[in-house]
Amino acid sequence: EAALHVARTPEGRATAALPPPMTAAAAAAQAEAEGLTLARSSVNQSGFLGVTVRPNNEAGSYEASVTRDGKTAYLGYFATAEEAALHVARTPEGQAAAALPPPMTAAEAVAQAEAEGLTLARSDRSDNQSGFRYVVALPASKARPYQASVWRDGKHVNLGYFATAEEAALH
Repeated sequence: EAALHVARTPEGRATAALPPPMTAAAAAAQAEAEGLTLARSSVNQSGFLGVTVRPNNEAGSYEASVTRDGKTAYLGYFATAEEAALHVARTPEGQAAAALPPPMTAAEAVAQAEAEGLTLARSDRSDNQSGFRYVVALPASKARPYQASVWRDGKHVNLGYFATAEEAALH
């Protein structure tokens, strides 16, 4: 009887009109059909860029979001990480992240710096585990464990996360 009363409300009708949750395989197949890449991430529990695990959420266990104009834009909650990643991949931000070049090796980054006539600035701080100025080591992140950032016009600017300290220093 309670469910009947909920179903009669506008909220109940809206929920009934939602498509059923996608399985992981269906989301992956849909991404392939749309020519999208579900960007992987080793820095979060879901395994996908822009997807956060929310196990106690009734709406879905996976939250999808992107950073747009410096602010978090939430895309919704989904039953599978792959379905959430599909929604991220459909955004311009998700497509830009998927188009990033593959990580550079240390030797490739050093060679690229030399080719561009750049010097990878060494850090003079003994507590800097990366060995390079403006590069921080983040051991918990396995795929891209180095973060590069600078101060520009009085603001902290994150340049990204990189596979090697040398690649981060290059940026």
